[in-house]
Amino acid sequence: MISNFSTSYAITHRGVVRQLNEDSHVEINSHNLWVVADGMGGHEAGEVASQLVVDVIRAKVQERNLKDLTVSHIVSAIEEANKQLNDYSSQYLENKTAGSTVTALFVKDGKYYILWVGDSRAYLLRNGVLTQVSRDHSQVNDLIDEGIISVEEAKDHPLSNVITRAVGVMENVNVDVIQNDIKTGDLFLLCSDGLTGELSDDEICLSLEPSSIIDSGMALMHSSLVRGARDNVTCIIVKYDETKSNQHSETFNIQDEATIPLFTK
Repeated sequence: MISNFSTSYAITHRGVVRQLNEDSHVEINSHNLWVVADGMGGHEAGEVASQLVVDVIRAKVQERNLKDLTVSHIVSAIEEANKQLNDYSSQYLENKTAGSTVTALFVKDGKYYILWVGDSRAYLLRNGVLTQVSRDHSQVNDLIDEGIISVEEAKDHPLSNVITRAVGVMENVNVDVIQNDIKTGDLFLLCSDGLTGELSDDEICLSLEPSSIIDSGMALMHSSLVRGARDNVTCIIVKYDETKSNQHSETFNIQDEATIPLFTK
């Protein structure tokens, strides 16, 4: 059964330190798909990379209606973005890195699907409990898994900006996908690491408590900016309610004028 019972809210900011916002995002509520991408490569390359990723995904997804859209189509769109980014780098950047992370939420037939490459995250808040659904493709996360450093030590680790997977930096890209049942009241957060670099999971959970997803988005952005927002900050909040037959999306941009391969963002 196809249903569109989600409300979403997106907010982005270049942060306090960065001159450019190299994050991009898209809400495709008609297809129950939301995407956040965080560019890397310096200067304008990161901005181009993240925007290309969301543009390719949007174009490929909108070639189909929701009834025909599958997770495989979204994975193929990310793979196409990877190819186009490699071609762009070769043609215009003398093969210098122009890559991007990507994290996406897709909802269909009572299931949610999280797709990701890199360290932009997807969280689920259910019954007051916040869970990180995605797993960072980063060197510090590998060190945590190996027991070499603790989660607390990872926060200020010198390798905290080194990721092990991204779109556009290798000939092929490996997209991770997780699926599970979705329930009324589920609240999803997709975000770039500019948010998680400033706020702990407990602080994020606290900001998501208000009933209004707009209030939650503003609270997350305000808290990250108060902390100094050393990186671009982008988040999309999606609330699922199968008892409602309408869908609605709002985007609010407060950006002002302004061996294992490792990639530095």
